Amino acid sequence: MTSSITSPNSEIQLTRGHKKKARTRQALIEAAIHIYSEKGVSELQLNGLAERAGVSNGTIYNYFKTRDEVLHAVGIELADQFSQRITHVSQGIENAVERVAVGIRMFILQGRSDPTWAGAVAGLFQHDQTIQSIVANNLLNDLVLGIKQGQFHIKNKLVAMGLIASATIGAISAILEGLDQADYDSSLAEMLLLALGVRAEQASQIANQALPEKKLEPGPESNVKRGRGRPRKTIGR
Repeated sequence: MTSSITSPNSEIQLTRGHKKKARTRQALIEAAIHIYSEKGVSELQLNGLAERAGVSNGTIYNYFKTRDEVLHAVGIELADQFSQRITHVSQGIENAVERVAVGIRMFILQGRSDPTWAGAVAGLFQHDQTIQSIVANNLLNDLVLGIKQGQFHIKNKLVAMGLIASATIGAISAILEGLDQADYDSSLAEMLLLALGVRAEQASQIANQALPEKKLEPGPESNVKRGRGRPRKTIGR
C-alpha cells in the first residue's frame, strides 16, 4: 500500500493560496461594485474590471468567465451585506411593523451614507434575480409576521412586497440624483406602513422613533471602499 504524506509546509502553502485567491476575488467584486456605481451595469467589461482591480486580463478568467457571473457574484455580495446588517439590528424586535420600518429606513440611510453602494444596488436590482430574491425573502417573512399579528391588512403579499421594494429603490435613485431631504427615511417608512394598513398614529410613531443602537460587527461590507458619488442637495422639512 502506498501512503501519501502531506508536509506542514505544503499545508501552509495551500492555506496561503486559498487566502490569496479569496483576496483577489474580493478585489474583483469591489472593483465591479465601483464600476456598476459609476458607469452602470451594462458598461462593465472583463478587461476593464481586471485593470480596475489591478490584475492581469488572464487572471480574471480564473474567477469569472462572463459578465453575468460577475453580476451574480456582486448581487450576492451586496444582498448578503445588507441582510447581515438588518438581521443584526433587528434582533430582539418582535413587532413586524417595527421590523419593516427599520429595514426601509436603514436601506435609505445606507444609500445616503455610501453612494458607491447605493449606485451599485440601484443598478443591480433591475438586472439580478439574486439580490431581488434575498431582499424579497426577508421582507416577505416580516409581512407574513405582521399579518399574523393583525397589524398589516393587505390583500396580496407579493404586491405589497413589490410596492416596498420599488419605493425604496426609487428613494435611493432620487438621493443619488441629489433630491434628498432630511426626513426621507422616516417619511417613506410612514407612507409605506400606511399602505400596509397600519393605523396612522402607530405608523407615524414607529416610523419616527430612534433606530436601534447596536454596534455592527465588521463584515465583508467593510472591504467595500466608498466612492465620492454625486453631490446631493438637501431639501428642508
